[in-house]
Amino acid sequence: MDKKERWELAWTIFVIVLFAIVIAGTLPEDFVVGGVPSVERCLVGVPTSKIIDVHITSYQYLFKINESGGGIISDELGSPYYYNLIIGHPGEYLNITMRSADVTSNFYFADYSDRVVTDQIVPGLVAYDVLPVPNITGAYAFLGGEYNGPWFSYQTGLLLSLPYSGYFTSGNITAYEKQTSVAQSVALKGDPYNPPIIGPSTSFYLVGNQCGIFNDTVPGPTLITCAHKTVTVKMYIPTPDDDRNYLYNYSVNGTAYPVTSVYVGIYAIWWNGTITLVKQVPISYGTTMCFTFNATAPAYLYGIITPVYYNYNPCGLSTKIGDLIGVQKGYIMGAWGVILVECD
Repeated sequence: MDKKERWELAWTIFVIVLFAIVIAGTLPEDFVVGGVPSVERCLVGVPTSKIIDVHITSYQYLFKINESGGGIISDELGSPYYYNLIIGHPGEYLNITMRSADVTSNFYFADYSDRVVTDQIVPGLVAYDVLPVPNITGAYAFLGGEYNGPWFSYQTGLLLSLPYSGYFTSGNITAYEKQTSVAQSVALKGDPYNPPIIGPSTSFYLVGNQCGIFNDTVPGPTLITCAHKTVTVKMYIPTPDDDRNYLYNYSVNGTAYPVTSVYVGIYAIWWNGTITLVKQVPISYGTTMCFTFNATAPAYLYGIITPVYYNYNPCGLSTKIGDLIGVQKGYIMGAWGVILVECD
């Protein structure tokens, strides 16, 4: 063995030993929430009452989320999971664990005025991060930053920074609107992915399109209304007739049909993260669905808040040919959004 070969062997052994040290040092921490040491350091000195443990499972086009701690417990209509939604209070920290159910994905949160987070979510591995809940209450967008199919842009959710008690103040709503406006016109000033803001008002009309979304945005516009007022929200969804619309699905024999097994409604979000039914109806295409309610909760969800299973398989070709044309399926949300309730 000449000198060059000895150096190569020594370098190879050094790298192997280094990897062994890293694995041995981090393995005990790799299977707990926030287990990565660099993440744990972000929570040093933070009271446990200010920490929300967040478990995110990424599916094809969807985030399924479970939360506990910090006065928040995920409970959506009796289910322990939210879909494309995270809830927290200002000053709290989200201690996030991320896993993939079936696809390489990404969690991307870009509040340029505070913190930018981007994490790869890979099948078989666990990702961790810590994210402060924005101090300005409001609805902040997060998204799947990894292309995983033509519906990947629908994998967009909202981090709802909710008051501990009471309602959104007009001053805070103004600050949120200003930051969002600046972020969408001047880069690196806030979250540029926030939905458009409509209001304050007590009457809203949301119009769907052949992409299965309201007012041409995912999620739909963030609506601002007033506490203890009677609020009317009207929603119109046209009859799906286009393959770009996830509400236009296919039967096993390849016949296209509009999805009818979903509900459209209004749902209250309470201070502890519980989501309860206000009103809902089976989806009705081509007609205006009208919802009237008294705004007593600090926030609401509207639209279709449960994911729709989409399977593009005309004439069974994806099943029969498989790898030749691929399989286009997944859980999708598009026609939904939030309502923030303000009170002076």
